[in-house]
Amino acid sequence: MKLREYLKSLDERQLERYAARVGTSSKYLKSHVMGASRGASLKFMRALANESDGKVRLLDVLVHYGVPPEELDMKAQAA
Repeated sequence: MKLREYLKSLDERQLERYAARVGTSSKYLKSHVMGASRGASLKFMRALANESDGKVRLLDVLVHYGVPPEELDMKAQAA
């Protein structure tokens, strides 16, 4: 599931709890994460994926923040 879709699927209470688990506020999630208007640390991106209860993969979060999928495929193949 795409990160934006996941965030939109949460009601206000769920969004507040998710925000607390990832170490931010629901306002920050709405204003900066939904539109990927600010960069994010790998630690924060991992938290976004890990705290989604398996609904959002780290790969989806990386793509949300602008990492091209083909670049991620190349790194996976090199490993």
